[in-house]
Amino acid sequence: MKKIFIITTSLISTLALSQVGLNTATPQATFDVVAIKTDGTTSEGIIAPRLTGNQIKSADARYTAPQTGTLVYATNAVSGPTAKTIKITAPGYYYFDGTIWQSMSQDGTFTGDIKHSARTADHGGWYLLNGRAIASLPVAARTAAAALGFTGNIPNATDRVLKTKTAAEAMAATGGISTITINRVNLPNINFTGTLTGAMDMAGAHEHRVQGNTGNGGQHSHNVVGTTNLTGEHRHTPHESSRPRAGNTGDALFLFGNSTLGNNHTGNYHGDWANPSSWGGVGAATTTAPAGNHRHTLDGTAQAAGAHNHAFNVISTESGNHRHSLDNVRASVPTGGAGETLDNRSPYLSVNTFIYLGE
Repeated sequence: MKKIFIITTSLISTLALSQVGLNTATPQATFDVVAIKTDGTTSEGIIAPRLTGNQIKSADARYTAPQTGTLVYATNAVSGPTAKTIKITAPGYYYFDGTIWQSMSQDGTFTGDIKHSARTADHGGWYLLNGRAIASLPVAARTAAAALGFTGNIPNATDRVLKTKTAAEAMAATGGISTITINRVNLPNINFTGTLTGAMDMAGAHEHRVQGNTGNGGQHSHNVVGTTNLTGEHRHTPHESSRPRAGNTGDALFLFGNSTLGNNHTGNYHGDWANPSSWGGVGAATTTAPAGNHRHTLDGTAQAAGAHNHAFNVISTESGNHRHSLDNVRASVPTGGAGETLDNRSPYLSVNTFIYLGE
């Protein structure tokens, strides 16, 4: 007990008069700690006070400007952080800057942090997210990757943007497409319509065929006025009703009066009606004599007055080059599309994506 008192008194005295060395007689600074051994048989180093995040927070009122530079090791993140402890988000060394506790890790970087960079290779604990096998990483990086839940490979961020995951998605899940194609089922169920004005393009020689029945199928008559076209030399044969007596099978006759035909130029009819041969060919003939070119004039009404249709089957005679004019015609209009894909990306700047897995 006396020996301890002497050592303590000696240390206090030394602190009061000069620099202090621990395990050294020639300290090189205000307080110089030298390792006891360097052969690896002892654990050397300085351990700062170890406190939970909430224990550091509980002493907020104790840390003011005079405590600037205080060093502690937080064993876990603070819950419900205050203004002074807002940056204690993970285990690690923290120092008090006179206002808040700052992390002593590299720029406040923690395992699993993501960044974009123009750099092309791994650097300072940052590893390019290129989908490589985790087994190819250094031991410390493999451990960190496993702690983040990566198995087999680290994520591949090539040609991808980052998004916050949903509750149902796994970390590093991928999805989305860079191009889209609008299929017919994606279009609204509508008809494209428009007004056409102009001329049809089919202007070559062609014909139009018309076939059907006239619509006037009710009872009606046909007025006939005109002249028959048979104007050449011809004869007229009498109808059998002109026979001298009903039932007579002899030839029907034309009787001629005031004619010199076979009657000694007397122009008188004679003979026996009961016997056509009694005429003896005098004043009678079975056909008219040749009369030369003449026409027959018609004037009257055709007798077919019952309900009927008239069938027709004709081809229009205008078969040369022509167009059909259109005005205010409603028509279905095709889109004329080719179904090409659309680029689904906004304007972008290409960089590389890295994840921090420690050194």
